[in-house]
Amino acid sequence: MTTPPNIRLIDGRRMQCKDIPDETFLDAVRRTPGTPIGNWRMRWNVQEALEAVVGPVPENLFLAKARRLFAKGLLGGCDCGCRGDYHLPEECNAYNCCEPAPTTP
Repeated sequence: MTTPPNIRLIDGRRMQCKDIPDETFLDAVRRTPGTPIGNWRMRWNVQEALEAVVGPVPENLFLAKARRLFAKGLLGGCDCGCRGDYHLPEECNAYNCCEPAPTTP
Protein backbone atom coordinates (compact mmCIF):
# COMPACT_ATOMS: atom_id res chain seq x y z
CA MET A 1 0.00 0.00 0.00
CA THR A 2 1.41 3.38 -0.95
CA THR A 3 1.08 6.44 1.22
CA PRO A 4 -0.50 9.44 -0.50
CA PRO A 5 1.77 12.46 -0.84
CA ASN A 6 1.54 15.15 1.82
CA ILE A 7 3.46 17.67 -0.31
CA ARG A 8 3.23 18.20 -4.04
CA LEU A 9 5.55 20.53 -5.90
CA ILE A 10 4.47 22.66 -8.84
CA ASP A 11 7.21 24.56 -10.63
CA GLY A 12 9.53 23.98 -7.67
CA ARG A 13 7.14 25.30 -5.00
CA ARG A 14 4.54 23.65 -2.79
CA MET A 15 1.12 23.23 -4.38
CA GLN A 16 -1.38 25.74 -2.99
CA CYS A 17 -5.17 26.16 -3.05
CA LYS A 18 -4.82 28.69 -5.86
CA ASP A 19 -3.37 25.92 -8.04
CA ILE A 20 -6.77 24.18 -8.06
CA PRO A 21 -9.34 26.29 -9.91
CA ASP A 22 -12.65 26.62 -8.06
CA GLU A 23 -14.61 25.38 -11.07
CA THR A 24 -12.39 22.29 -11.39
CA PHE A 25 -13.10 21.37 -7.77
CA LEU A 26 -16.84 22.02 -8.20
CA ASP A 27 -16.88 19.93 -11.39
CA ALA A 28 -15.36 17.07 -9.40
CA VAL A 29 -18.27 17.39 -6.95
CA ARG A 30 -20.75 17.38 -9.86
CA ARG A 31 -19.16 14.26 -11.40
CA THR A 32 -19.14 12.31 -8.13
CA PRO A 33 -22.23 10.14 -7.59
CA GLY A 34 -24.19 11.24 -4.54
CA THR A 35 -25.98 9.31 -1.82
CA PRO A 36 -29.58 8.25 -2.58
CA ILE A 37 -30.97 10.67 0.00
CA GLY A 38 -29.68 14.22 -0.04
CA ASN A 39 -27.24 13.73 -2.95
CA TRP A 40 -24.24 14.11 -0.63
CA ARG A 41 -20.83 13.32 -2.15
CA MET A 42 -18.30 11.66 0.10
CA ARG A 43 -14.99 13.50 0.50
CA TRP A 44 -12.75 10.65 -0.61
CA ASN A 45 -14.83 10.12 -3.79
CA VAL A 46 -14.66 13.84 -4.62
CA GLN A 47 -10.90 13.83 -4.03
CA GLU A 48 -10.54 10.84 -6.36
CA ALA A 49 -12.55 12.64 -9.08
CA LEU A 50 -10.45 15.79 -8.63
CA GLU A 51 -7.18 13.86 -8.76
CA ALA A 52 -8.28 12.26 -12.04
CA VAL A 53 -8.09 15.77 -13.52
CA VAL A 54 -5.29 17.58 -11.65
CA GLY A 55 -3.14 14.72 -10.37
CA PRO A 56 -2.39 13.89 -6.72
CA VAL A 57 -3.69 16.39 -4.17
CA PRO A 58 -2.46 16.13 -0.57
CA GLU A 59 -5.35 15.63 1.85
CA ASN A 60 -4.59 18.76 3.88
CA LEU A 61 -4.61 20.86 0.68
CA PHE A 62 -7.83 19.22 -0.51
CA LEU A 63 -9.55 20.06 2.79
CA ALA A 64 -8.19 23.63 2.75
CA LYS A 65 -9.58 24.16 -0.77
CA ALA A 66 -12.96 22.77 0.31
CA ARG A 67 -13.02 25.19 3.29
CA ARG A 68 -12.32 28.12 0.96
CA LEU A 69 -15.20 27.09 -1.29
CA PHE A 70 -17.48 26.82 1.76
CA ALA A 71 -16.44 30.32 2.84
CA LYS A 72 -17.30 31.65 -0.62
CA GLY A 73 -20.72 29.96 -0.49
CA LEU A 74 -19.87 27.74 -3.47
CA LEU A 75 -19.94 24.41 -1.60
CA GLY A 76 -22.13 22.98 1.15
CA GLY A 77 -21.92 20.09 3.58
CA CYS A 78 -19.18 19.51 6.13
CA ASP A 79 -16.11 21.67 5.70
CA CYS A 80 -14.11 20.34 8.65
CA GLY A 81 -13.82 16.85 7.19
CA CYS A 82 -15.42 15.01 10.13
CA ARG A 83 -18.43 13.82 8.12
CA GLY A 84 -16.75 14.39 4.80
CA ASP A 85 -19.79 15.06 2.69
CA TYR A 86 -20.25 17.78 0.10
CA HIS A 87 -23.01 19.13 -2.11
CA LEU A 88 -23.58 22.14 -4.31
CA PRO A 89 -25.63 24.93 -2.69
CA GLU A 90 -28.30 24.81 -5.40
CA GLU A 91 -28.94 21.16 -4.45
CA CYS A 92 -29.33 21.90 -0.74
CA ASN A 93 -32.62 21.07 0.90
CA ALA A 94 -31.48 21.20 4.53
CA TYR A 95 -32.64 24.10 6.67
CA ASN A 96 -29.94 26.69 7.33
CA CYS A 97 -27.18 24.64 5.70
CA CYS A 98 -26.13 26.63 2.64
CA GLU A 99 -26.57 30.27 3.39
CA PRO A 100 -25.17 32.78 0.92
CA ALA A 101 -21.60 33.83 1.54
CA PRO A 102 -21.30 36.99 3.65
CA THR A 103 -20.98 40.18 1.68
CA THR A 104 -18.71 43.05 2.56
CA PRO A 105 -19.97 46.64 2.36
